[in-house]
Amino acid sequence: MLNELEGNGWTMVEPPLERDGESVIARFNGEPVKAGFLMDVIEENDSTFHSQYRSGKYNLEVKIDFDIGRGQVRVEEADGYDNENK
Repeated sequence: MLNELEGNGWTMVEPPLERDGESVIARFNGEPVKAGFLMDVIEENDSTFHSQYRSGKYNLEVKIDFDIGRGQVRVEEADGYDNENK
């Protein structure tokens, strides 16, 4: 799933389903988007949650706007991986 989202910029996602495991942070086109290790909480307040995860060779940013009830993800290849072998 992350390879499909890589390089697309900020992409709107749906929230995870109740039955999804803890590693699922969102759903895109009905499919689960799984996060790996939490790397950084960039912003956290009453209206916004923005964090960065490392999942395999990808950096995954998650941004949730509680005021409008929307979530977005952005996926980029992490530094140190060979772009030629995608």
